[in-house]
Amino acid sequence: MSANPDLEILIFDSNAYTRSLLLENLACLTDCSLYAHESSHAWDDTGEKLKTAILVLNHHVNDAPPFEFLQLFKRTSPNSYVVVISSPGAPHKAFAVLQREHACIDEIFDKPIDLERFSFALSERVIAIRKQQELNHQHLNLLRFLPTGALRRIFAQPTPGSAELFEMTVMFTDIRDSTQLIVKESARSYFAKLNEILASQAQLIRQYDGMVVKTTGDGLLAVFEGAARCHLALKCALAIQQSSEAQSMPVGVGISDGLVLTGILGTSEHVHFDVIGAHVHLAARLCGKAGQGQILATHDVVSKARFEFSSRPLHEVVTVRGFDAPVVCLHIQS
Repeated sequence: MSANPDLEILIFDSNAYTRSLLLENLACLTDCSLYAHESSHAWDDTGEKLKTAILVLNHHVNDAPPFEFLQLFKRTSPNSYVVVISSPGAPHKAFAVLQREHACIDEIFDKPIDLERFSFALSERVIAIRKQQELNHQHLNLLRFLPTGALRRIFAQPTPGSAELFEMTVMFTDIRDSTQLIVKESARSYFAKLNEILASQAQLIRQYDGMVVKTTGDGLLAVFEGAARCHLALKCALAIQQSSEAQSMPVGVGISDGLVLTGILGTSEHVHFDVIGAHVHLAARLCGKAGQGQILATHDVVSKARFEFSSRPLHEVVTVRGFDAPVVCLHIQS
């Protein structure tokens, strides 16, 4: 076992012999603390503070009905997994009713049980709990980079496939002529410079209340939300172009604003946040068209930004799938 296991397995069994058998067979579960109790009253008296737990209750025919205890346990520890070992027939039916009507039992095993299969079933449950814990850990790490806004709703339930629509300003950055830089410099030197400039961009994005969605090779995808999102995104883009890092490795920036789909993609083992939609494609197209040190933004972004800066029309027509007509865009002078 680890020094500080964060998963507890509680065993309740009034029979000393079968209690010892359960302890012996479940001892194979790593990074878990095992606690055995003769009755629920004995556990109540200990005042144990539960972490995520698995409760195993081996019910004997002569035992008092544990129904109230199971309901109380599930209310106080709703994330715990409750397993009951029961005699077939009437006892099983009584527990099945409790499981169906009060949802305080997760699984029922009938006697006689195969202890090897039983311990394997619980080991599978431990693995599932560990995966969920890792998912929650990734969720908390993602939250550290989120601005305090409506976007946090997506992360309330970090389930792969969950998504919501938001009005957002989308910004892409990309280092220009990166292929030539890779050829001229060693891979180690290039990656060191790349990491430095992306870290600088990410810091500025967070400074202007934006969120870095992901890196895109030689650049970043970021989003801004709220009433001042266009203002903040343009201010951020100007700050990026004026940074010392952008002087040594010139950057192109594309910005669009509108409705985008935000969500959690991945599996239970690994998740990541992403944004999709026509405005994401448009911002990426504008970034691709932007030259060294240039910022290209839609006219909509500029009109919503409400601060003074120089701009000139982008004479080239920008057409993107999802838009009925060509989009009016501007060069923002840095």
